[in-house]
Amino acid sequence: MTRPRTVPVVVWLIVLLHLAVMLGQTAVFPNLRSPDERQHVDLILQVRQGDAWPWPAPGTAFVTQGTMAGGFIGTDRLDGPQHLADRQDVPAREERPSYLEAGGSATLTEETPDGELAPVFNQLVQHPPLYYLLGAGVVGLVPDWQDVPLDQVWLLLRWWNALLALPLPLLLFATARRLRLPDPLPVAAALVPLAIPELTHLESAVNNDNLLVILGACATLLVTRVLTGDLTRRTAVLLGLVTMLALLTKGFALMFPAWIFVAYLVAAYRHRVRLRAAVTSLLVVAAITLPGVAWWVRNVVVHGMLQPHGTFATPPDLTPVYGWSDGGFIWLERFTERMITLFFVQDHASTRDQDASWWMARAAFVLVLAGLVTALARRPVPRLEALVLLFPVPALAGIVARGSWEQFAAFQNVGAAQQGRYLYTGLVGLMVVALAGAALLRARWRRTVPVVLLLFAGGMHLAYQLDVWRLYWMPADGGPGALARALAAVGHWYAFPSPVLIAVVVSGVALSAAVAVSLSRTALGERQPDRPGGVGADPVVAA
Repeated sequence: MTRPRTVPVVVWLIVLLHLAVMLGQTAVFPNLRSPDERQHVDLILQVRQGDAWPWPAPGTAFVTQGTMAGGFIGTDRLDGPQHLADRQDVPAREERPSYLEAGGSATLTEETPDGELAPVFNQLVQHPPLYYLLGAGVVGLVPDWQDVPLDQVWLLLRWWNALLALPLPLLLFATARRLRLPDPLPVAAALVPLAIPELTHLESAVNNDNLLVILGACATLLVTRVLTGDLTRRTAVLLGLVTMLALLTKGFALMFPAWIFVAYLVAAYRHRVRLRAAVTSLLVVAAITLPGVAWWVRNVVVHGMLQPHGTFATPPDLTPVYGWSDGGFIWLERFTERMITLFFVQDHASTRDQDASWWMARAAFVLVLAGLVTALARRPVPRLEALVLLFPVPALAGIVARGSWEQFAAFQNVGAAQQGRYLYTGLVGLMVVALAGAALLRARWRRTVPVVLLLFAGGMHLAYQLDVWRLYWMPADGGPGALARALAAVGHWYAFPSPVLIAVVVSGVALSAAVAVSLSRTALGERQPDRPGGVGADPVVAA
């Protein structure tokens, strides 16, 4: 039996650096500016108060006025740079409004295009409630939270989301090692989240995707164990629990049962003498998953559809009116562009500018694609295993494309539901298989992969942050002191005391240096010689 190996110190440093990046981004991105963040926070607060529990029916939940106390910038498309450093109307930290001071549970209304006031629906009741129940528990840790400045509660929820995402580098590392990728590729796998700025941005915001992504990462590691011969009931129980929780989080988890079935089918094919064990374990997974499946069965029974539309009590008419000749190529071009761009970076102004971060997203896409093609063609990982690990990405993309096309066919909306972040649930399998392509490199070149990936991640974040700071923080007049004023504005807007933010930034810089030094030594051959991880040689969580 191969002796289990501990997680290298550098991986723990990467985990902490990942956390520092996420916490730093809670300051860079103003509240309300992440995807549907206002609605996510609002639903959590309504659950905490008992207004959204039992779970509201579609078309009956509205955003509350009190939620708007958490932000000082609009939620709609931005019309250009915001120059937040020039804003003088943001009160001091202790003087900011609380949930009750801003209107509490009263329904928020906004002006419609025809000049009428209408309530703002909270469409997120279309999702299962698990994420919002957990978030309500976090809010409950704040005494008298309704009377506390709401931006502080908001920031606490952002930190909670960052902690949810904390294990992602470890799960990438463990999956790569389980697949026996040669050293130091498992370490390179741990670096992947740092190379995707939009991922770390999402992880630092309030969004139910964060829970689903980490559950998807756990499921990928467990599926990898199944593919590599682990047909034990213990793994089946864990896989069933993860799937059940995912199904109670978001509809994208509906692809999990098919994925797991395929994984056990491949495992049974490759280990024919253990067919009975494979079938038994699959039945265990199915039995434990049933409570999660029950939520979606309930939707069909109660609402007449698998996932109701959160804004309408009666499902809208989506009868196809438009076809491919009415702009299908325009829809496909936009869909492809958005899925690539918004997987790696975020277009906060929705202008689709081909700026620095847009081009970096293309470079990242080419690298991932090259790794995938190499891995599937040269098979450093058995092709069947690689295809099963990749299964979630086309499955998720198909679900997104179907919903987006449905909106196009009914309303000629060419941009509906086109978010690359929807593929993150399959991130671990996608990136580990792509990195497997580097296993074919000579040992001395392979040792450089982690440090090159770290440098690329730095370039991605630099391009991303340049675009973000220009859009949000830089003052209108520019000049030598512009950056200092922008930094001062970030410190003023931040909901926690400035020493907290300073500690996060200093920690991030120190951790970046430590990781860079460690990976540079590996690249120069100062570490142990290359050795493949053994099947069954899962990392032991050790100090």
